[in-house]
Amino acid sequence: MDDRPALEAIVLYLDATGIRHVYPHGRETLRAPWDPDLDPTESIVDAVAAVGLAPVMVHSTSWRVVRRQVVLTFLVVIDPPGALPSSCEVEQVTRAELARGRATGGPEAVHLSQVVEHGLRHLAWLVAEDDAIHEALAAWGAALSTYVAEPFRAFGHDAP
Repeated sequence: MDDRPALEAIVLYLDATGIRHVYPHGRETLRAPWDPDLDPTESIVDAVAAVGLAPVMVHSTSWRVVRRQVVLTFLVVIDPPGALPSSCEVEQVTRAELARGRATGGPEAVHLSQVVEHGLRHLAWLVAEDDAIHEALAAWGAALSTYVAEPFRAFGHDAP
């Protein structure tokens, strides 16, 4: 097992049918190697470019533990591709319940759809609060309008 964190990109674009997720054949996300000499965002941009896609927005949204390795997750927005790279597949993004943990610990299991849900709720908030994200995702307003960040629900400590 590699003890360095892993980087993953959830690559999304918006078309007339809604939000779409692009991923390599046989994988749920695009992975990038951890290079401590680079900003992790640079590594993600390079990995996305290596499959022939150009990011218009990259934002780290979360982390989780997968098979005893910390995985840093980035949402990457691209323009709708004229043609999908032959190494990739695409699927429609659907809504999911958020993974819920305890006030002092994460959920026991997290499905990728829950990571995407969390990330899109985060982006919906950023579109309203961050000028750079607002500008980069100007066309996403309607698609993100139903994604609402929830206030922190678990104040206090875990139940004994």
